[in-house]
Amino acid sequence: MNNKGYTMAEMLFAFSIFCIIVSFVPIFYKIVIHEESLNKRLEMMEWEVFASQVKKEIRMSDRLQISGSKLFLEKDGKLILYEMYGDNLRRRVDFLGHEVLLQQIRSIHFDKLQNGVQITVTDKGGAEKTTSIRSFIEMEVVE
Repeated sequence: MNNKGYTMAEMLFAFSIFCIIVSFVPIFYKIVIHEESLNKRLEMMEWEVFASQVKKEIRMSDRLQISGSKLFLEKDGKLILYEMYGDNLRRRVDFLGHEVLLQQIRSIHFDKLQNGVQITVTDKGGAEKTTSIRSFIEMEVVE
């Protein structure tokens, strides 16, 4: 009985710990891949929520003005501004506040339509999303 050697029991114990650790590798790999697809779904959900909210706000506005990459809406005497802020799109009312609507975007472009606007957003990955919004009531559209 020599205490200086490596016993079979120690080897089996070390091997079982190694096997347990290795068995988690496929699970971690699946989580990483699943997280990437989850991020894509979250981006699409963020876009859908943004498009829905901005459609409602534009349709209820009295006046719309496009100035470069900024969209100005007038609603009940208040001025609502949509503009880039870093890599985010933000909404401000009467030049106050800071409500982030979209994140991780490279650019936004507003185009005038008959009684509405077309919004084109390019995200950091280069994907482009577009929505066209028209008001059902007569609105003053200023360029």
